Amino acid sequence: MVDINKYRVPKIVGANEGVPRWIRLCLLLLLLSGVAWMAYKQGGSSLAQGFARLQSGMDHVQTLEQERNELRRQLAMVKQAAEVDREALLAIREQIKKLQDERLKMEEELTFLRGIVSTSSKQQVLRVQNFKLEAGLEAQQFVYKFSVSQVINSGSVVKGRIELSIMGLQDGQAKLLKLDELSDEKLSSHKMRFRYYQNVEGKLHLPTGFEPATIKIDVKPSSSKLKPVSEAYNWSPIS
Repeated sequence: MVDINKYRVPKIVGANEGVPRWIRLCLLLLLLSGVAWMAYKQGGSSLAQGFARLQSGMDHVQTLEQERNELRRQLAMVKQAAEVDREALLAIREQIKKLQDERLKMEEELTFLRGIVSTSSKQQVLRVQNFKLEAGLEAQQFVYKFSVSQVINSGSVVKGRIELSIMGLQDGQAKLLKLDELSDEKLSSHKMRFRYYQNVEGKLHLPTGFEPATIKIDVKPSSSKLKPVSEAYNWSPIS
């Protein structure tokens, strides 16, 4: 009789068969932990690189801010220096103008003094000098200034009066206005009394619509030894 068990096919055991379940779970956990650690390391490296780039950018921004502040400081210094230079230039110009005005005034005074000490004439001669006309503070108001003098070698006191008048147009018609019609003080004339010279000054107020052309000064001494003097000037006030 043939023994059947002698020819029985051996049983095939699976790869996991015979390995306890807890071991398999431990291996799986170790594998997952390794994968997670590798992912964490890679992610941590990227995050560190990102922080490094952010820090570098912040440092660059800080550097640019410092450079901007330095440029602002330099610009402020340049503006301040320019302002100082401009003020110094204006001060120099003002000083030059002041010196020029003083020189002009001295030249006018010198001319005036030469006129009153002149000995070329043997007669007493009256002169009108240094006439100026300026715009006043009010509308249609004007200030006049001039001097009346005589030659010093005479030495006598000059008396008389000084009259002013203005020729112009009123509504297209020629018109002559005298001092009493123009003076704010309602003067008819200026009293004249001096030995060498007399400064004369006053204000005029022109009527509305009147267009002045010339202003005339009449010096009328009371002594018959002196001849009257008349001078006319174009109306050209200084603003």
